[in-house]
Amino acid sequence: MHDLLEENIGRGLMIASRPVPSKPLSDERMAEIENLKTFAMPFPEKRANTVESNVVTICAPLESKGIKGSDQRCYLLDITRLTPRDANWVSKEHGGTGKWEEESEKSGKAKAIIPSSLDDKEWTMAVLRPELITNFTQTKMLKHLEEKKKRLLKEANIKQENAKEEDKPESEAKETEVDSNDVKLNVEKKAATESQGIEEMEKLKKVLDSEDSTYMQSLRLNVNVFLPNTRSLETLDKDAYKQVLEDEEHVREASVYLWDEVLPKLTKEMRENSGHQMPSDGKTLTELLHQKGINCRYLGRLATLAVQEEANDQKAERDAENGETPRLPRRIMPLCWLELLECEMVTRAAKHVLDAYFTEHGGAASLLASETIASFLSALVSTGEETAADTEHRLEKAKKNGTHDESYFNSLAIANVGGGTPGTRPSRGRSAIWNDIEKEVGRRFRYKLTLYNNNKKRSPTVPLLRRVCQRSGVRMVARDYQFGGKCLCSSNTSGNIGSSYPITALDILDVAPLVKHAAAHAGEGFMPCFAGATVGPPSLHILLNDAKTTLEIAHVHWNSRNLPHALDMAQEAASIYQRVIDSPLHPTVARCLDLTAIILFEANEAELAAANASRALGLAVQLGGFDSADALSAHLTLSHILINSGRMAAGVKHLRTVVYLMELMGGPHSSELSHVYHKLGSVYHEMGNVPAALQFYEEAESRTCNDRMVQGMIAKSKALGWASLFQFRSAVESEKRAFTVYKRVLGENHEITKNSTTTLKEFTKLAVEQGTRLFEEEKKRKEQEAADAIAFEIEKEDEEEKKKKQQSKNKKKKNNKK
Repeated sequence: MHDLLEENIGRGLMIASRPVPSKPLSDERMAEIENLKTFAMPFPEKRANTVESNVVTICAPLESKGIKGSDQRCYLLDITRLTPRDANWVSKEHGGTGKWEEESEKSGKAKAIIPSSLDDKEWTMAVLRPELITNFTQTKMLKHLEEKKKRLLKEANIKQENAKEEDKPESEAKETEVDSNDVKLNVEKKAATESQGIEEMEKLKKVLDSEDSTYMQSLRLNVNVFLPNTRSLETLDKDAYKQVLEDEEHVREASVYLWDEVLPKLTKEMRENSGHQMPSDGKTLTELLHQKGINCRYLGRLATLAVQEEANDQKAERDAENGETPRLPRRIMPLCWLELLECEMVTRAAKHVLDAYFTEHGGAASLLASETIASFLSALVSTGEETAADTEHRLEKAKKNGTHDESYFNSLAIANVGGGTPGTRPSRGRSAIWNDIEKEVGRRFRYKLTLYNNNKKRSPTVPLLRRVCQRSGVRMVARDYQFGGKCLCSSNTSGNIGSSYPITALDILDVAPLVKHAAAHAGEGFMPCFAGATVGPPSLHILLNDAKTTLEIAHVHWNSRNLPHALDMAQEAASIYQRVIDSPLHPTVARCLDLTAIILFEANEAELAAANASRALGLAVQLGGFDSADALSAHLTLSHILINSGRMAAGVKHLRTVVYLMELMGGPHSSELSHVYHKLGSVYHEMGNVPAALQFYEEAESRTCNDRMVQGMIAKSKALGWASLFQFRSAVESEKRAFTVYKRVLGENHEITKNSTTTLKEFTKLAVEQGTRLFEEEKKRKEQEAADAIAFEIEKEDEEEKKKKQQSKNKKKKNNKK
């Protein structure tokens, strides 16, 4: 057996075995065994007084492991990070930037829920994103190249000036007496000097190219800085310690760049609505932050900046009303931005709080999962908690209105039978649940909520419930819920199904586990995992570089108005994906179809454009659901194509769907709602249905819009609608609002303001004429009514006199007969 194994796996791996010797152990065989030992253990033994001076360069975390498997392949394990720790989340005493410590001093009342220390068990997750490091490196490199260019130009100018001074004649007299040959000679010298300067600059560029590469190498960041519980190298190796300090400074610089430049820049982009569209929900918000290199733990900082911007807008409005500020900025901070940020923070904190409820007391609450979830969600979507009298009044009202389902209430009293006594869970009310959520928000995001659980008007419950269910994998029954009122959190002590309101335990259908895969195409990467077949995307997206490049080329051709080539590239990209995955169910295929529809529409192929847009909408719904951001974008594209091709009724249906989805995903303060309502009003106005158009204009005016010019445009459209109905007084009021907006934003001398002034004068004149005419008509009507009344009285008196005369005649006749 030993000989057989030795033949198959090799003699070097059989040293530790103990075969029965078939030959005597001669000196030659003992020498061979020693050689095999040396081959199997190549590392020499170190002496106690030997100092190892070799330095090993690694690009992995210190805690990673490298092993060689039985398949003779090398593996790396425990790769906890590929980028360094974020110095903003390292305490200042341990080398951090101290940014959060400065904010803590300004927090005031928020100190009660925000921890004073940045030390956390989840420190391994607080790392810089690769997108940020790429952006930071490119910024540093561009700055270096600009400085290099300025230095080269300065050196070249100095050399040219020196060359000119050397070529000057010794005296001005000789300069005036030079002949044409001398002039020609000076010109040739000057040209030779300039060419020599250019050659020297090219040489400098070639020499500095190596300098550039060296500078680029110096921008590499060390992933093993700011590690807790590590020994300092100060007493062991001075050079290594100095290098570590330099590496820490580089990481601090990147973290400060994130805090001082990236976060304020994103806030400014949201205010100016430049570069990209406002996120529609928490998922698209997460995608946007990751594209910018921002981790979601900075949601609190972004919310703080948004609160400051809203305060500045309110102050500017007050100053304008008081006459202290003649002009107002065109853009204001969208209200939906702060609402989205707080909704996402509450969602992520609620997931961890709910998980803590399930795991406490040995997992007792997990035995009553549906009841725990229903009670938790009821607390989230309410503004207060019912008293016993409120609950009794609600149930009696439900009986009177006929909404009381006896079988439903009987099901709540069914006791759990079999399997032993069910576990009980501790009772928590709404205030306790929200207290835990606020503490978790303060710990994870270092922020105190200002809207949720504080401002009833700006805490949309439906987007919060939708997002919590997405992040937690909860599936609920679709029915009419009463959100935004008081709630009842169940308190189970008897083992029966407890009651909660407005969400009950019977409304919880399922809790699906969320699986995060490494090849996520976009967004968070979390996908619900169901037991049966689903219509969602597969867990592994196909990422094809050639197809992605083809789609980018299509966008380039489209932007340059080369529509035929753009169409070919878009169709080719979609074809590549479908050939690989054997199905059109891929997010990029839907985007290719959407781009194809836009290109065909611009090429005046409305029917083909509508067909491709419909296919893109179907794929978006099948991949992400009817309430996904891609589906919302597909509805907008399809409505635009249909309306502009004359199919108004179908286009209006999709626009109404867009309105519903925007409110469902982002709440009633979504920044694009006013635009969509105004567009609907314009469509109805063009169709001649002015009363319906005015209703949409009213709704658009009631919605918040971050562009004051759009507010003026809505008011002007409303004025034109009233004028078409000859309601000039209402038209004047609407035009006044438009004029006020234009005057504050553009000034009195702007052309738009002057046109609004002219229109306002015309409407005022027409309103005065109409008022005068109506006054005269009213006066005539009143005079006519007075004359009619007098005539009526006269006629009445005449009739009474006639009656009296007739009665007197009748009496005389009776007397004569007698």
